[in-house]
Amino acid sequence: MELTPRSELESRIARLQARLVAARDAEAVFIFQAADLFYFTGTTQDAWLVIGRDGPPLLLVRRSLERARAESALEHILPLENPREIPRLLAGHGLGGLKRVGLEFDVLPVQQYARVGRLFPTMQFVDASALIREVRMVKSPYEIACIRRAAAIQDRMAAKLRDVVRPGMTELALAAEIEAEARRHGHQGIIRTRRFNMECFFGHLLSGENGAIPSWMETPTGGTGLSPAVGNGVGTRRIQPHEPILLDYAGACDGYHADQSRLFSLGALPDDLVKAHQACLDILAEVLINLRPGAKAGEVFARAVALAERLGYADRFMNTGPAQVSFVGHGVGVELDEIPYLAAGTNLTIEAGMTLAVEPKIVFPGRGIVGVEDTVLVTTGDPEFLTVTPRALVVL
Repeated sequence: MELTPRSELESRIARLQARLVAARDAEAVFIFQAADLFYFTGTTQDAWLVIGRDGPPLLLVRRSLERARAESALEHILPLENPREIPRLLAGHGLGGLKRVGLEFDVLPVQQYARVGRLFPTMQFVDASALIREVRMVKSPYEIACIRRAAAIQDRMAAKLRDVVRPGMTELALAAEIEAEARRHGHQGIIRTRRFNMECFFGHLLSGENGAIPSWMETPTGGTGLSPAVGNGVGTRRIQPHEPILLDYAGACDGYHADQSRLFSLGALPDDLVKAHQACLDILAEVLINLRPGAKAGEVFARAVALAERLGYADRFMNTGPAQVSFVGHGVGVELDEIPYLAAGTNLTIEAGMTLAVEPKIVFPGRGIVGVEDTVLVTTGDPEFLTVTPRALVVL
């Protein structure tokens, strides 16, 4: 079992504390959400994490205290038997009398917010979501190694598809083979996303016209799913020759994600789909040319869109009509949908050490989807591919 090193946690906490000091707003943050807890503590227990502007953090654990102490390198981990004890425990840690505290407004349930308010009726709460997510944008060498392991699992998934796909096989049957292979190689089985109601399993495996069916999620892919209860992803459609098969799966290992899409077909694809897939590879190359430290994320997206327009795919790029999305990439890390987004109007500055999934795709209503997705590391030179599966269309 991979445990987050103490030096990693100390660096992350120090960077958050520096942002707290620079913001001159909240005196501390209370953290509850699983991905944020894991990032700053190395464990995902039912707990309150309290980080002040200086000094060591305090982790108050409802359950499981034993696992928290075994998994986290933090020094101050205390049992929490009753939430009413929290003010006393904070005071004992030098954090009594806090007046303004940051919370994860973007993900915190209203019920939990109200509970915190009842415990601290005179305390003011401010939104610390951006501070937390911005700390997570730039990855350390340790984190990049975790993402590489996740990407290696994706390469195994693609190899399994090549080995087992057959005409007449259902999407579901093929997905089961691929997902079992992923688990055999250490896939953690859970994909963490931040957006409300953005439920995600391993990803999307879509064939033929199913690849062009949109869903409620803000993604270029959708799929029928197995029922209206889960209206995205694989269905029971049978895979046929000469149609696109898109493997758009997330690898996840040791808490970190990588995102990859690869295109396959049983027999040759029609020429217009092959041409569109090549356009996606060209757009990927264009994004990587512009993905440099100092670039604005929104400008990188705008240049991708401009190339899609020049190539004749403006109305099909990243889906069609009202299902068309206004991004071509997103950060990945302890969640699949991290910042920065390579999206319209985004003003975040690209920095070395960011890891992003770049996913140019083109949709043909009634016929399917083509395209590619790679997880890349921003460096001081050319971006580095962390996903390793060959990008060319695979004709079987």
